Amino acid sequence: MDLVSDQNEKLKYPKCIWLIVLNELCERFTYYGMRTVLVLYLTTILKFNGDDSTIIYHSFVFLAYFMPLPGAILADSYWGKFKTIMCLSAVYALGNIVLTGSSMADMFGLDVQKIIALLGLFLISVGTGGIKPCVFTFGGDQFRLPEQEKQLLHYTTKFTFAINVGALFSTFLTPELRQSVHCLGRDTCFPLAFGVPAVLMLAAIVIFVSGKNVYVKKKPEHNVIGRTFGCIFYALRTKITSRVPCQSHWLENAKGVYTETEISDTRTALDVISVFVAYPVFWSLYEQQGSRWTLQAMLMNGRVDFLDWTIKPDQMQTLVPLFGLTFLVLFDVALYPLLAKVGIRKPLQKLTLSGVLAVIAFVIAAILQFNIFGDTAEIPSGQGRLNIYNGFDCKVFVRSRTLHVRDHIGSLEMINVTHTVFSRDDVLITLEFEPECPFVPEKYEFDTTVTIIEGEENSYHLVNLNPNTITLNHAGVGDSLVKEKFGNPNLRILIDYTFDFDDNITLTSADQNSFISYPLSQFRGMNFNAVKVGKYNLGYNGKLLTIAPVDIIPATFYTLTLQRNGDKMDVRLFTENEGNYIHILWQLPQYLCMIIADVIFVVTTLEFSFTEAPINIKSFISAVSLLTTALGNLLVVIISTISIKNQAHEYLLYSGLMLADTLLLAYFSMVYRSKTTNETNAMTHSKNKKEEITVFD
Repeated sequence: MDLVSDQNEKLKYPKCIWLIVLNELCERFTYYGMRTVLVLYLTTILKFNGDDSTIIYHSFVFLAYFMPLPGAILADSYWGKFKTIMCLSAVYALGNIVLTGSSMADMFGLDVQKIIALLGLFLISVGTGGIKPCVFTFGGDQFRLPEQEKQLLHYTTKFTFAINVGALFSTFLTPELRQSVHCLGRDTCFPLAFGVPAVLMLAAIVIFVSGKNVYVKKKPEHNVIGRTFGCIFYALRTKITSRVPCQSHWLENAKGVYTETEISDTRTALDVISVFVAYPVFWSLYEQQGSRWTLQAMLMNGRVDFLDWTIKPDQMQTLVPLFGLTFLVLFDVALYPLLAKVGIRKPLQKLTLSGVLAVIAFVIAAILQFNIFGDTAEIPSGQGRLNIYNGFDCKVFVRSRTLHVRDHIGSLEMINVTHTVFSRDDVLITLEFEPECPFVPEKYEFDTTVTIIEGEENSYHLVNLNPNTITLNHAGVGDSLVKEKFGNPNLRILIDYTFDFDDNITLTSADQNSFISYPLSQFRGMNFNAVKVGKYNLGYNGKLLTIAPVDIIPATFYTLTLQRNGDKMDVRLFTENEGNYIHILWQLPQYLCMIIADVIFVVTTLEFSFTEAPINIKSFISAVSLLTTALGNLLVVIISTISIKNQAHEYLLYSGLMLADTLLLAYFSMVYRSKTTNETNAMTHSKNKKEEITVFD
C-alpha cells in the first residue's frame, strides 16, 4: 500500500512546470513585443526601405531559428538543458539592452545607430534561438513517460497557451508604447517599446532560476548528436564501399560499430526529419505577418471613430495570439473531434489542412493588395501623353494642329492629351488667354514647344517666369507612373516665380500625434517623391494656409500647384492613378485563415516532433524542426532580394509555392508510418511469436 502510495506521489503533476510556463510567457512577451515594432523601427527610424527592412527582419528571424541547432547540441551533448537555457538567456537579455540603447543613440549618427541595432538583433537571435529547443523539452523531462503521457499533453497545451498570452499582451502593448508616447523629440518612443520587453526578459531569467533546486535535470549523453551523424556517415560509406549484400535498411550497415539502439534511433530521426522538408514554405508565409502584412497595413485606414482610437499597423499582429488562444481552446473541444469524424486524424493530415488555409490567406492578401493599388492607367504602345497645368485664375485656350487639339483649360485646371508618336516628337502649340486674365495683354497668344515621348507622360506648368514673362515649365523629367511596390503615395509640387525652394512651405500632418512634415526644398526639381499616407495641413512661413487639409491616400500620384495670382495664393491638388484607402479590418479574413492554419500547425508539429523523436535526441529533433522556420525566413529573404515589382504578384507566388507544398504534405500523410504504429506492430509480432513458441512447447 505504501509502495502504491509512493508511486502515485511521484506521478503527480510536477509543480515546477508552472515556473517553466511562466518563464516562457515572459520570454515570448519579449520576443514578440520587440519583433512587432521591428519593421517600423527599421523603416521610420533607421531609414531602411521596404525591401531592405524585410530582408533584415527575416534574416534576424532566420538566425533566431537556425541557432536552435547549436543550442540543442549544447543541451543534448555537453551542458544539459538547464545550463544552456541559463547561459543563452543572459545573451538574450544583453541583446535586448543593446537594441534599446540603439533606439536612444541619436548622438552617434544614423550609421552607428544601425550597427548598434544590428548587433542587438544578432545577440537576441543567438539567445532566443539557443533556448528554443530546450525550454519545451526541459519541461517534458519533468514527466515520467509513458505513465504521464496525458499530463504531458496538458503541458503542451499550457505551454502553447503561455506563448499566446505573452504574444497577445506584447503585440498590443508595444505598438501603443511606440506610438502613443513621445520621447527624444520624436512622435514615437521606440526606447520604451524595446525597453519593456527587455525588463520582461530579465524577469524570465529570475523566474526560471528560482526553480533550480526542484527541476529534474537529465544529464546529457556525451556526444549523442555526433554519434547520430557518425552512424549515418558510416552506414553510407559502408553501403558504397562494401561488397556485402545490402541489409534490410541501409543504416543496418553500421552494425558492429554502432549499437542497435543508436541505429534504431537514427533511423527514426531520419524518418521524422524527412517530413520536415515540407515545413519551410509554410513558415515563409506565416512569418510575413510581421513584415509584408505590416507594410500592407501601413497603407490602410485604422481609424475606429466610435472608440476614438486608431489601430496601429503593427497592432494587427495582436490578432495572432488573440484568436490563437481562442482557437486553441475551441479546437480541442470542437474542431479536432469534428475532423476525426471526417477522417482527418493523423498529424500529417492536419498539417495538410493547415497548408490549404495558408494558400487561401495569401490569395486574400493578394486580392486586398490589388484593391489598395486600384487601377493603373497604362499608356498604349506607340503613344505618349501630355499634361498641361494652368497656373492662372482664368481660362486658357490650347491649339495644336499636330495634336489635333482645340480646347481650353479652366482656371487653375489641367488638360490631358494622348498622342500617337514615333519615339519622340517636339510639338508646336499655341496658348491664348481670355480677356479676363490679369497681367496679360488683350488677345495675347503664346507659341511654344512641348515634347511628347512614346510610353511616357510629360507634364508642363503654365506660370509667370517673372512679372512680365509667361512660361510653360517642364515639370521635372518624364513622369514615371509605375506605382511603388509598397504602395506609398507620390507627390510633386509645382510653383511659380514668386516662390523659392528655400521658402518655408511645409506639408505637416494634421494628426496631432504625428510630427511628420515635408519642406518645399524636398521637391526641388518638381519630380515625384514618396510620402506617407495621411492628412496634411499646408503651411507657409510657420502659418497654416486657410485651405482644407490635404488627404494623401495610398498608391496615388499627386500634383500640388502653388502660385500667387494678385494678392491671393492659389493652391490646387490633382490626383492621378488613384488608389484606395481601405479600412485595416479588411485584413481580418487573411489573418483568420493564417491563424487557424498556425494553431493547427504549431500544436501538431510540437506533438509530432516530441512523440516521434528518439528519447536521447529530442532537443536535436526539436532544433531541426525549428530550423525549418529558419529556412522559411531564408526563402523570404531570397524572394525579397529578387524584388518582384508588384507586391500582389509576390503574394500570389507564395500561395503557389504553398499549394505545391500542401500536395507534398498530403503525400507524406499517406506514406509516413508513425513510431507508435511501428511499435504496436512490433509488439503484436512479438506476442504472436511468443504464442507460437508456447504452443510448440
